[in-house]
Amino acid sequence: MRHLRKGKKLGRVAKQRKALYKTMTVSLIEHGRIRTTLTKAKALKPFIEKAVTRAKEDNIHSVRILRKLFPEKTTKLLTKKWAPLFKERTGGYTRIIKLVNRQSDASPMAYLEFVERPVDEEKKKKTKVKGDKKKTLKKEEETSSEIKEGVKTSSAKATAVEEEKEVA
Repeated sequence: MRHLRKGKKLGRVAKQRKALYKTMTVSLIEHGRIRTTLTKAKALKPFIEKAVTRAKEDNIHSVRILRKLFPEKTTKLLTKKWAPLFKERTGGYTRIIKLVNRQSDASPMAYLEFVERPVDEEKKKKTKVKGDKKKTLKKEEETSSEIKEGVKTSSAKATAVEEEKEVA
């Protein structure tokens, strides 16, 4: 019997399980949401919660501990992007949303995501006018202005020709 034994083994040895937790946590921190099996999501949730709690402390000791676990980029994202969102919260930083079972083997799937999402200014700018669209709009304006100028010059030529005919 498994009395007082926390966590799931997930059919892996300890090193593989730890590596799985790390990579899934990195993906969650970078993307804000991951799709995985329900069992993995439930096993991963305490690991992520502890990392976010550590990142909220915002001191050099906490950052060094997080750097042991995650790459530098992920640590910066966690401390600068996600931790400030959860300053007022004492726990429950993630949620599990159940999905339809996977078709191939019927395993229950789930989304594991952060409860709060940061508002990205870049996304707001992109939704207004994307960079490529700006270029195409400028090109269209230039071509339309060239056409208008061409029309003016051709009409000016036509009027000049008409004036010469009248004079002659």
